[in-house]
Amino acid sequence: MTGLLSLPTELLQDIGVEVGRSAKTVEKALRLVCKQINFALEPQILSTIKLLPIYLPSQVESLAATHPKPTSASKYATRLRIFGLCPENRDIPPGEEAKVRSILFSAVGSLTRVRTVVWELCDLEQEWAVLLLFDALGSLPLLQDLHLRCWFLPKPSWQLRQLPHIVKFTFTCACGLDNYRSIIAPVARFIGCTQPKLKTLIIADQQSYTNENTPNFDDFLSETPDSAFLNITHLSLSGLFVGLDATVIPHLRSLISLHIKNIFSPSGQASGNPGPSSGNVWPSLRLENVYLQEIVTDDVQLALIEYLASFSGLRRLRLTQASRYCTSPLASDQLAIEFYGRALQNHVHSLESLEIDASYEGNWCFASHCSDIIKRCACLTSLKLSINSKDIEEEKNGDDDGKEDSFAGRGTRNAIFLLLDICAGLPVLRSLELLSAYPERTRGARCGTSAAKHRGRMDTKIANSIKSYAPITSGHAFRISTAWEEFELRCDELGMNVSYRRISRITEH
Repeated sequence: MTGLLSLPTELLQDIGVEVGRSAKTVEKALRLVCKQINFALEPQILSTIKLLPIYLPSQVESLAATHPKPTSASKYATRLRIFGLCPENRDIPPGEEAKVRSILFSAVGSLTRVRTVVWELCDLEQEWAVLLLFDALGSLPLLQDLHLRCWFLPKPSWQLRQLPHIVKFTFTCACGLDNYRSIIAPVARFIGCTQPKLKTLIIADQQSYTNENTPNFDDFLSETPDSAFLNITHLSLSGLFVGLDATVIPHLRSLISLHIKNIFSPSGQASGNPGPSSGNVWPSLRLENVYLQEIVTDDVQLALIEYLASFSGLRRLRLTQASRYCTSPLASDQLAIEFYGRALQNHVHSLESLEIDASYEGNWCFASHCSDIIKRCACLTSLKLSINSKDIEEEKNGDDDGKEDSFAGRGTRNAIFLLLDICAGLPVLRSLELLSAYPERTRGARCGTSAAKHRGRMDTKIANSIKSYAPITSGHAFRISTAWEEFELRCDELGMNVSYRRISRITEH
């Protein structure tokens, strides 16, 4: 015990985090060991407060018991999660409901350091509870981030009240809700009331296909006055119809970051062919001279390539599905050549993060055709690329004999060795992630067993190439990760032979 108590507070907190990953009850039990451990763990354990309907009366009573005297929760809580309040279908003794009514405001209002609130909306939430909670949230001086998750539609009378300091608003809705549009109006009114302070807007409908309930992005802007445009700098959209027309663009003139995933073009909606598509997003931004610093998208089109080629200064780019299952191999390869040859060169002096998940093998994967442009991206701190299976073939003995500029253990067909050579010359690179990709023959296939086995074999080959890479130079200070493993420069047991060695296995994605 003496040795444990001699550890710095930060290390005790790290131990608590690791223990808490397996069982939160164990982490909380550690607080009871002694005052010193409690002092170290209490801030992180109480950093998030959860309100649950089944425990609500006792929870709010505890929070309000010593108000206005600060409690441990009020001192350390920066995040509040609400899993429903007083749903009508739950039997609550009259005395308990009266207690909640009388102290809910003061209980939540005591959490004066809370900056983020995540609220899981209940379909049968009682109106008085919602109104009291919004009044309490409005009194929190540091609250800037509100996340509403709607798994059930609230009652028609449900409304959102204005919160004065909201800078970031997230609205997530489960797919397949009937009469979904009935909730859009109150959400749109809330968005309209948050300007001009609102900077980050995230709207996600968790569906991969459209139906009659799929909303349009402009529906969420319908309650914003024409004379008072939003001043959004960060926008993330998923599962919506998105068209940037004259009513939407004025709200996006300050935009510097755009995340779009699984969005649909309104033109597809009108034609009855609503497949996932970024539609007119990139031409509209280009026409209006809205130049982004960060882009995340799962839909690579020629319009995106042309947009990237029209300006310079992009700092972060993430293509989560550079080659989609519905794109032909030829079209995908042509887009990749255009991207590496024409679009990326404008941003080599500004790009800090580049992530390209090719999904399918082809020209989006790293190989010699894109090595020169990657070499020029001197500002990169993180890099993520896919590798073709044919480019990570394991070399046989003697393959490199007599070849110039070929280090021991390096094969001319191993793209990983080439990439690690290049990365050693990137002065500020901190992390490199290498991915396998699905074989071209499986594009569009319904069954993924063969493709999964292929990627499993390739992940193993990638890991083996990393471990066998040589020579190590002073430029190889970055960490490398694959789908399931992380590598770092380490010596062997004798303190010699520095090489990339596995330091951890990734168990979750």
